[in-house]
Order: sequence, then structure tokens, then C-alpha cells
Amino acid sequence: MAYDYDVIIVGGGGAGMCAAIEAHLAGARVMVLEADTRLGGATAQSGGVFYAAGTSVQRARGYDDSADAMFDYVMTINQWRIKPDLFRVICDESGPCLEWLIELGALFPPAQLVKGGVEPVPRAHPSAGAGSGIADVLINRVGALGIDTALATRVDGLLVENGQVVGIRALGVELRAPAVVVTTGGFGNSPEMRARFYPTAAQHGDRVWAVHNAAPFILGDGITLGESIGAAITGHDTGLLLPSSGHGKNLEPFLPPWLMLVNIQARRFIPEMASYSITGYALNEQPEARGWAIFDEAALRTASHDIRYLDPYGAGINLPTWEEDTIRKRVAKGEILVGETLEQLAVKCKLDPRALAYSVEQYNADCDARVDSHFFQQEEKAFPVRTGPFYACEVRASTIGVTGAGLDIDRECRVLDEAGVPIPGLFAAGEVLGVLMGKRYAGGGMSIGPAVVLGREAGRRAAAYRYKNA
Repeated sequence: MAYDYDVIIVGGGGAGMCAAIEAHLAGARVMVLEADTRLGGATAQSGGVFYAAGTSVQRARGYDDSADAMFDYVMTINQWRIKPDLFRVICDESGPCLEWLIELGALFPPAQLVKGGVEPVPRAHPSAGAGSGIADVLINRVGALGIDTALATRVDGLLVENGQVVGIRALGVELRAPAVVVTTGGFGNSPEMRARFYPTAAQHGDRVWAVHNAAPFILGDGITLGESIGAAITGHDTGLLLPSSGHGKNLEPFLPPWLMLVNIQARRFIPEMASYSITGYALNEQPEARGWAIFDEAALRTASHDIRYLDPYGAGINLPTWEEDTIRKRVAKGEILVGETLEQLAVKCKLDPRALAYSVEQYNADCDARVDSHFFQQEEKAFPVRTGPFYACEVRASTIGVTGAGLDIDRECRVLDEAGVPIPGLFAAGEVLGVLMGKRYAGGGMSIGPAVVLGREAGRRAAAYRYKNA
């Protein structure tokens, strides 16, 4: 059989470019097809955080970490809902893959290393330049290697002969290859896909948007392609939802340190400065899947101008969603409620006034003592709710950070059918997968990290497969 290429990559984001680079270095003739007019995908639009263990960046900060410790942590908080053998690959290769990106020119300043979740040591490695800091070095490498790319080319079908994937169809043209790697990203920009595969997000209606909305083709194409030939779709209703005040499409992964967060029973249910790897899940577990951010006039005037809390990763996030001028404009529009007394505010929010008064009393006592006696967090409670007027903003976890449903694969990145059997010639990596999200998002960088690791693995496996079937 005559083939146009040895390996075809469907999707030119982080995972796709990594797959292309490794397949090329293994001797394969590679073509990358990207629906957008540029390479980079969601990786380029991200905060550029890479989750890894045992890295030179960690050692530069004095942290001793290992792939074993990373594996134990992530598997534990996910209640072993992730494929252990596949995630073992991710843990073992996370450190080497970060070093590989550094060799390509990416910068991960040790001073910016932080905890991305509740892990015992910092594993979230922010890239200088955010997502572009990673995407650009991959784009440059793809170009330097002379790998063929076709932009503005959306793949609409897989070619299958005798039960084996033998190429793709795009723009009315067929391209043949003994191995195809699907790296089309998630489905966060598709309302239809959200309704099918992420109902916890879809329940929030018009408030829902995805952080990679600037990458227009994050529409679930990989799921559509896989379903068309019998691939298994797994990971239903998993992913990462970030808190949002409902103020347009503004990224607000971290709530301000000067507000008090309560549910519709007027009870605090989470530390206000908890990691976004926790906050969204906690919000959606509350009655009616929402909460209220409560604060007073003193906090609004004195604390809201400090927006350093927004950007612990140094990714350039500085939209002043909770800044005084923005809040006062939203109050005038009725988007944020106000009351001269706490009782008035409670009535407007349809909260029990006695319950809110009691929660505020406890909260204020903690602020006076500079402690959090409820959640025992290290952050001091420093902004009591005491000086009227009082304000309330509804908060929901309605911003999609990562979608978790998608294709099923084995540890060799081979796409599996509904019987759990590999589909010959079809591989996949990145957010198109449905096997990387369990009960909880482990921490910042758990999207880009696995995308790079498995993207490289898929490229190597696809290149090796083509030798057997060319």
C-alpha cells in the first residue's frame, strides 16, 4: 500500500507537536494538521504550568522529590480512578520531560515554583512567558526539523481499511499513513459536548465558558473522530471547574483573601484561599451548586486594589474582576447585592439572617485573632465583615479549566475500542483523552505535563508501529 506519510498528527497543540518531534526523530515522515491558523492550541493559551517531580528546578529550591511520591499523591487523591500503569508513565517521565523542554529553550524560574494543589512539596513549574513559553519552543523545534504542517485544515474523518486506521480525510482530500495520532484537545468550547460529557459544568448555563476560548477549535473533534470508528469514550463528567463571579469571560482561579465564602445555608464550607484544584469541586458539591462571597465596605475600599493573589504562577493574570471600581459598577447594575445591614443583605440573598449573622460573628472573631479556627489554614483571616454597607456576589464553579472525558488509551497510547482492544494504527495524547482525570484535578500543570509526556510517547509508539505496517 502506498502511504503519503509514516505518521499523521491530528492537532497542533502541545501534545501534537511533541508527538511530531519524537516521531520525526525516530525516522518517520510526519505531517501535522491543525484546524486553527496557527500552532499552539490550548497550550499556548494556558498559564504554562508543568506538573513534575524530581526536577532540577525543585533541587535548586532545596526540594527532594520523586516520581514515586508523585504517583502516590495523585493516585490517592483520585481514589485510584486513573489507570495506574498509564499514570506511572506520566510520573516517571514528568521530570525528564521538563528537562527536555528546558533543553529546547523553555524557562522555568525556580523562584516561581509553587504548590499546584495540596501536594506535600511544590510540583507546579510555571513557565516564563506562560503558555507561550512552552508552545513557542515546540513551534520553533517543529520548524527547525522541517516537519510538514497544514494549518486551517480541520480533519473530518479517519480512513479505515480491514479494521485498521490508514489515514485521514480533510477538506475533501485523503492522506494516508500507517499510524495516526489524535491530539485535538478537549471540548470546552462546545456547548453540545459539554451537555453530553460534562453536565456538572453545563448546569451553569450561560455562565459557562472555557479558559482556552481563544483556541476556537477546542470542540471535541477527537471524540467525534473516535466515536465514528467505535473508540471507547470514558471519563464522563470529569474535569476542572474554576470559581467565577459571573463577570464575563474573566479568568478568576483564585478568590480574593478579603472575602468570606458561604453556601446558601449561610455556612462557610471551604478556606477562601484554597487552591483552585479544590474550590470548584467544593462549590459544586454545595446545595444548588453555588455560594455567596460576602464582604464589607472597609474591605472593598482598603483591600480590593491589591491583586497579587490573582497570579501565584506569574502567568500575567491581572484582570481586576474584584477591584473596587469594577465591583461598584456591578453593584449599580444589580449584579452584586448590597445591604445597609447584614440582615438586609441576607434577605436579598435569600439566606437565613440568623445563620448569616452567626457565621459572620465566628468569622470576625477569627479575623480579630488572626487565625482560621474553622479550617486551620495558615492564611490569617484579616478582613472582618463589620462595616456597612455589606456586599454579596454569587460565586459558581462555571469556568472550564480542563475537560476530562475523551478517548481511552493503554500505556502505549493506543486508542481502545469499547471492548478494551487497541484499534490498529490509532494513537492519542493530550486533553482528548478520558483517562487522566479521576475524582480530583491533582494540581496546577496536570494538563500540560501529561500532554507533553504522552505526546512524546505517542509519537515514538506511532513511529515504531509504522515500521511494522508500512
